[in-house]
Amino acid sequence: MPVRGVAIVLFLALINTAISWDRKWTYFVFAQQWPPSFCNDPSQMNHKCKGLPKPVKTWTVHGLWPNRGDVSVENCNDSWHFKWDKVKSLQKQLEASWPNLLEDTRPKGLWEHEWTAHGTCAASLEATNNEFRYFQKALSLNSVTALNPEKALEKAGITPSCTKAYSVNAIQKALMEYFRLDSPLKIICARQRHGRTMLKEIHMALSKTFNVTRMPGHSTSCCTPADEIYIFPISDMHCFQ
Repeated sequence: MPVRGVAIVLFLALINTAISWDRKWTYFVFAQQWPPSFCNDPSQMNHKCKGLPKPVKTWTVHGLWPNRGDVSVENCNDSWHFKWDKVKSLQKQLEASWPNLLEDTRPKGLWEHEWTAHGTCAASLEATNNEFRYFQKALSLNSVTALNPEKALEKAGITPSCTKAYSVNAIQKALMEYFRLDSPLKIICARQRHGRTMLKEIHMALSKTFNVTRMPGHSTSCCTPADEIYIFPISDMHCFQ
């Protein structure tokens, strides 16, 4: 068989494998993270956070994850390896909106992990059926005002500060109103070494047509309604450390 024919057969085999996984997941979790909280999270202290690259101005992508119920569907095709040349044209966008902030890890290691664990499962949809489309879709979602946590919080008067904290309920209320939901999104917190609780991530559920929908499962992680939550500014992300 000619080389081109072999390549086509292999590509079709990859797509068929991905399609077979489509029945195993029902929606996406779109996870966005606040970079200052990520770098102040004690769980990351065994790594070296290189600070925030100049292009990073707002919430960044953590991942776009196929889910079923409250369980992430992962590693759908171990033979479909990440190839940097497929997404190299997105490099500037990735560094600004989906950066690897840990300087003691492989620069492209985050993207490789996200593709292998989650992208191979998302490939069952035409909109995300290869490396380029998967990363491009997540980047485009992160740039849409309608899905921007910063805009949602700002609208409710919740802005980054080293000294002012907000309640979990106030944050959830702002997000639910902005995204027009009748149930909470999932928020992930982290505790700074000085004891302050930080808003680290926001997870929203997206349908397979990328519309915001109800998030199954628990609405908070590592914080409780009694906690006061800090959102440190990007311009002063360590806040008195």
